[in-house]
Amino acid sequence: MNKRLTWFIIAVALQMLILTAVPARKIYTRQTGKAVILKTSPYDPYTIMSGYYVRLTHEISRPQVSREQWRSWPERQGVWVVLKKGDNEIWYADSVHNSSPEHLPNEAVVIKGKKKNDRIVYGIESYFIPENARETVENDLREHSAQARIEVKIDSSGHAAIIKLLIEDRVYQY
Repeated sequence: MNKRLTWFIIAVALQMLILTAVPARKIYTRQTGKAVILKTSPYDPYTIMSGYYVRLTHEISRPQVSREQWRSWPERQGVWVVLKKGDNEIWYADSVHNSSPEHLPNEAVVIKGKKKNDRIVYGIESYFIPENARETVENDLREHSAQARIEVKIDSSGHAAIIKLLIEDRVYQY
């Protein structure tokens, strides 16, 4: 085999590896993660769709942290939020850390995010909606945004993946 062909095969294999690695973490998280329900709402109920994605913000994106503590953390720094299950089956932010917590109660889960401006982003801020369901979901979110929730799976590393969007008793899973 000549040298050019070898380098070509290596380059193609590397690109294939990169392309499969991107969705592999979400697939792993969906398969192995623990399911939690989070309170969510659209960023702007009048312009919630961008393409075929609904943009979401979550209650856990703005946990209770002192101003001094928040300002001391650099922008885009990793943030670990300990979640606990509330009485109404919705999980809430119990505590926030700038490193992964060592010991957790059995009923707690840790989700990893990044500090961005005045909130924490987790990579679960948008959810794909097929074109044929776009109008239905958009109207449902406008009319019942206060009842919007998402089911998320969180793996042992703190990575999260959305499983389904829940609005009142309706389930949107794609």
